Amino acid sequence: MALKSNDPGWAWFGGRLVPFSEARVPVEDRGLQFGESLYEVVAVVAGEPFRLPDHVERMAAGAREIGLEDGVPDLPRWTAVIAQLYRREPHRTAILYAQVTGGSAPRRHLPAERPEPFFFAYLRRFTFPVPAEAARGIAAITVPETRWQRRDVKATMLLPAVLAKKDAVGRGADEAIFVGQDGFVNEGASSTVFTVHGRTVSTPPPTQRVLPGVSSKAVEAICRDLGVALTPRPLTLSDLHRADELFVASTMLLLMPVVRLDGNPVGNGTPGSVTLQLAYHFQRQFWGQPGP
Repeated sequence: MALKSNDPGWAWFGGRLVPFSEARVPVEDRGLQFGESLYEVVAVVAGEPFRLPDHVERMAAGAREIGLEDGVPDLPRWTAVIAQLYRREPHRTAILYAQVTGGSAPRRHLPAERPEPFFFAYLRRFTFPVPAEAARGIAAITVPETRWQRRDVKATMLLPAVLAKKDAVGRGADEAIFVGQDGFVNEGASSTVFTVHGRTVSTPPPTQRVLPGVSSKAVEAICRDLGVALTPRPLTLSDLHRADELFVASTMLLLMPVVRLDGNPVGNGTPGSVTLQLAYHFQRQFWGQPGP
C-alpha cells in the first residue's frame, strides 16, 4: 500500500515560523550526533489534530526519562503551533512531525554545560488509508528484535525500524513485526500489533518493551464502546500465526488488517469480521463522525 505525502513549505523552528528550506539543525545538535531526541507524528484533519493530548503527554513522559522535559511545549502551545502552521498550509489531511532534541553543544557525550533543548515541528500533506484499503488489508513479516531496551521512549534512533521496513518491502510486505529473543512479540516497526481469537482482542501489555501507542488508546475506546473484549497479554509468535485475525494500528495506517504473515494467510486470508468492525468505527472516529 502506497503512503502519499508532499513537501511542506513552513516549519515551526526556534520559536517562530520559518520557510521549510531555512529550518536547518546545527551540525553539532545532540539529536543529530547522539540520538538524544524524541519525536511525535500527529494526524491532522482540516486543522484538527487527532488525540493531541495523548501525543503531548507521551513526548513529555519520554522527555522526563532522558532529561529534556524543559524542551517540550505544553498542550496550549502545541495547539497554537498547529494552528499557525495550518493557516499557512491548510491541507485537508496532514501529519504533524514534531521533535525535541538535546540542543547544540561542542561534541562530548556529557557536555560541560547542558545546552537548551530545541523543539521544531512542521505539517506535511498526507493521504490516510480509506475504508477500501482497510477492506483489502496488508501483508507483514516477523523479524528478530534488534532495537534498544527502552522502546517505551519514542526516540529517533530508528535505524533498526528502517532496516526492518526494507526487509518487509523486499519480501512483498508492508510492515515488519519485531519478535524478542524470548519468543514474545513486541510491536511493528511503526505500529502496535493486535490479535483476534474469537471475539477477544489481545495486544502486548505496556512495558519498556513497547511504545505506548496513541492509536492503541483509540482502539481500546472503540472496543469498550462496542463491547469487544480487549486483553493486554504477552503474545508469542505462535499466537500471531494461530490468530483468527490480525491487525496493526498507527497514526499513519489508522487501523489496518493484516491478511498475510510471513507469506501465509491469516485466517482465511481476508480481513475478519471483528477487525473490519473495529476499522469501520476507527475510521468514523478519525474523520469526526459520531461514535456507535
